[in-house]
Amino acid sequence: MRASRHRAHAGASMESLPEALPKIELRHGEALWVLSHLGFQGAASKSTFYEYIKSLRKLGTPFERGKIGLGRRGLANYSYYHLMELALALTLRVYNIVPDTILLEIVRYRRTLYRQYNRAYVERMSGLGAPIEVEATGDMPFTVRGIFLDLQIDFSGGTLTAFGPPKVLSPYDALAIFIEREIAARALLPINVSLLSERLISTALRVPSIRSDPVRKGESEV
Repeated sequence: MRASRHRAHAGASMESLPEALPKIELRHGEALWVLSHLGFQGAASKSTFYEYIKSLRKLGTPFERGKIGLGRRGLANYSYYHLMELALALTLRVYNIVPDTILLEIVRYRRTLYRQYNRAYVERMSGLGAPIEVEATGDMPFTVRGIFLDLQIDFSGGTLTAFGPPKVLSPYDALAIFIEREIAARALLPINVSLLSERLISTALRVPSIRSDPVRKGESEV
């Protein structure tokens, strides 16, 4: 991670996030810190979480199989897009594991998803993600904002029967899907990927410098 970037954004909060997508460059240990602080580690031990992320890398998430995003001195270099791919995969866990079939589809649609991750942050409060106010008789109105990601996933008998193409939705279109009876029976409903991107950026901009793996010091970070 670049020290200048860390100092400049050390106090970043959800309310003071930069308008433009900031450049993120994290080492492996720092990436694990971010994911853990987003709640993805859960009750698992650090070593268990480390091994799970390692297993994802073997299947091509978030780097292509056989390749590692390397920065200076050969350290793993995680960008915003790598972190978002990991966060998405971890969000999709069922019984603490992501089916390999879903991971392969995420890799297959990686270029499309990268564009959508970018749009999710840039248009989190404008454009497609502009807030809408929802009113209901007898209840206080509430606001929904941000871009939702619909992976169009469905399972039948434990087997993945549908995935994609991924598409982004406005708050209005996402709410419409949530309330439609037939679509709401799908295995996975749209995810507010703008809120996920905000939490990820806010956490990544305050990550401490971690020069070695938090679990296995002395081992290669890749």
